[in-house]
Amino acid sequence: MPKRKRTYNLRRIKATWPYTVQEIARLFGLHKNAVLRWLNEGLQADRDGRPFLIRGDELIRFLSERQKSRKRKCGPTEFYCFKCRAPREAFLGIADVSIENASRLRLKSICATCSTPVSKVQSTKNFERIEKSFHIQKLEGPHLIERNEASVNSDLEVPA
Repeated sequence: MPKRKRTYNLRRIKATWPYTVQEIARLFGLHKNAVLRWLNEGLQADRDGRPFLIRGDELIRFLSERQKSRKRKCGPTEFYCFKCRAPREAFLGIADVSIENASRLRLKSICATCSTPVSKVQSTKNFERIEKSFHIQKLEGPHLIERNEASVNSDLEVPA
């Protein structure tokens, strides 16, 4: 099983507050060994006495750098695949386009590596570039297979 990657709410940390290892563990619902591992990975602490004290602004710096290093930027013809956890090309360069409103459209496709559905939102200003990059299908509304139930007009009677 792959290692679970977490993001932490940095707004919960008080920048001027000194934290102990146990307080940080309690703040984020972690085991204290996870915080001790962060100390080995570069989190600076005052180790003169026990307990170790970690400044709030240092904790914010360490966690924000850690979270920024995990971000992956997708190219114009790539989608982020949540199963592969990486930017991937569309299968055979085919994408469906559905216009959500006047300024936004959604591109939907399938990951070329693992066949997982992928999508991303783009500006309608980029439509010409999208047309050149993909074999597209223009969709006005949702597909029938995306609906929970097929629409059946059973109230209407057919005249004989």
